[in-house]
Amino acid sequence: MKLGNVFIIVFVSTMTLSLVLTGCGPKDKVKNENAATPGRDKELYEQAKKKAEKGRYDEARLTYNVVISTYPDSPFLPLAKLSIADSFYLEGGSSNLQQAIGGYKDFAQYFPTHPQICAVKHMIAQAYMRQMGAYNRDISNAKQAEHQLKAAEQACRNSEMLPKIKSDLERVQQVLGLHELDIARFYYDKRQAYKASESRLRDIITNYPFFSYTDESLYRLGVVLIEQEQPEEAAEYFTRLVRDYSKSEFADKGKEYLEKLGKPIPEASNDNPAPERPNFMGRFGLILGRNGLDISEDGVLLSKKGQEKEDVRESVTPSEAGNQPSTRAVRASTKGAVATDQSGATAAPAPTAGQAANGASANQTAAPEEKSSAPKKDEKKDSKKKKEKKGFLGGMFK
Repeated sequence: MKLGNVFIIVFVSTMTLSLVLTGCGPKDKVKNENAATPGRDKELYEQAKKKAEKGRYDEARLTYNVVISTYPDSPFLPLAKLSIADSFYLEGGSSNLQQAIGGYKDFAQYFPTHPQICAVKHMIAQAYMRQMGAYNRDISNAKQAEHQLKAAEQACRNSEMLPKIKSDLERVQQVLGLHELDIARFYYDKRQAYKASESRLRDIITNYPFFSYTDESLYRLGVVLIEQEQPEEAAEYFTRLVRDYSKSEFADKGKEYLEKLGKPIPEASNDNPAPERPNFMGRFGLILGRNGLDISEDGVLLSKKGQEKEDVRESVTPSEAGNQPSTRAVRASTKGAVATDQSGATAAPAPTAGQAANGASANQTAAPEEKSSAPKKDEKKDSKKKKEKKGFLGGMFK
């Protein structure tokens, strides 16, 4: 083998080994743009807000989530959570509305004393109301809306939103009442299943006091009880019908039954007009799912156009004091500061904001003279490692 070839082989082998050793060494760290830095949470929140205003909800949610995951103590965290739920509500659709419901419930769980908690609870019900269909179809969303509205009514007795919550509850119960009455009519008229019809009518009278067909429900319940040979209880419902709904179209029929049963005819307890019934077009609209619900197009914080509501934002504006650079670091580092040394040496001063941010602890600044008195074991180990690295290859490629 020629001498030149030997040198080439040695050179290539040496270069290969050098590359392997270089690859095993420390690597440069990739800078994380989402790393927690003081004041960055506010910047990210404002960026997400601008994206939401432009209708770029997916991008906005990603940025809001950076605030939530990277800055757990940020004053902007509640607003970010609320904005994410609002963005799903504004987008609409069954899947997005379910995501909005989950977001609002999560917010209510973690921030039960937030100034907008009643609006959040009401918005959960509104998200269910948006998914309600015709009264003669699946009624599960209406049931969920009723449950949420009752919970909101209980929790927000002193809130200015209480009248709106009660109004929505009456409208939702109107749909639920129509659903139950439709089934009760079917059982009575088509199947003569009086017991099944009775249970539906009792639920209407007990659970839906503002139902506009209560007079018909009272009349039908009296009739099915007559069919089941329960005249005494039937007379009670006919009496309520004639007394409380004297101008109803069913009042005269109720009087006839009371006369047949030998019961006295009660006097009217009020002068209320007959309950309003929807006309033909109104009934047709109900079949199509037009329930007459007053549902908000806006979220709690974000309007339909994605812009933040100024009045809501002002009521929950985060404190700028908690967002200043190094505030959290100083607060964390000064919790365990040691005050005295038993040997009589003076106490070291508390670390500055810059020292705290760089990871300087109270123990590291306590005794500077002891540090310089003798080399540490770790330093000796490092020096040995450096000497070990300086071999044939180390000196060759130094």
